[in-house]
Amino acid sequence: MKKILLISLLICFTLTSHSQELVKFHLQSNGAFVSDEGKDFVIVEFPNKNQQELYNLVKSNVMTLYNKPSEVMTELEFSKITIHALSGIIYNTMKMFIGFVEYRARYTLDFHFKDGRIKIDAPSINTQLNVRSSGTPIAETFPGLIEDWFDKKGNVKSKKTDEVSKIEIEFNSEINYLLGLLKKEKEKGTSEEDW
Repeated sequence: MKKILLISLLICFTLTSHSQELVKFHLQSNGAFVSDEGKDFVIVEFPNKNQQELYNLVKSNVMTLYNKPSEVMTELEFSKITIHALSGIIYNTMKMFIGFVEYRARYTLDFHFKDGRIKIDAPSINTQLNVRSSGTPIAETFPGLIEDWFDKKGNVKSKKTDEVSKIEIEFNSEINYLLGLLKKEKEKGTSEEDW
């Protein structure tokens, strides 16, 4: 719940970056994600930071984002952090005879560390979705859920751009937070001394 609330708050607050572009992965019709360049990874440069500092940055952000970080994170000290977690709600709908239905996805994020840079693999979504409904839930796969959101050429249908954007924001916001590229704008009237 803490993770869902934090991601929601991050989306609502002004996004700022530390001289780097925010990481953006785009959802494809097959359920995979790719970068702006069409690759399945992004490399973010962090000049003047060594491998251990970058590793500690991401690990520290994992500790603040997740309720039980030890249950979602595996690590190869100073070289790789992997996250296996359950997303927030990526889609919800009302279906006849079933009622209100919510879909969440199990996913994996991999962060690889070297001096001055972090390589982030595209989010990997488990095929089987976590489905909750007010009636009897029907199993659904991630590719099955999104297949009608794209045309035959793989372009997002105009009526489904909001749904695709919501999924992209869910994962991109989390990645950028873990990289330390997102900040919450300080609320007016608060002091750094208030804690």
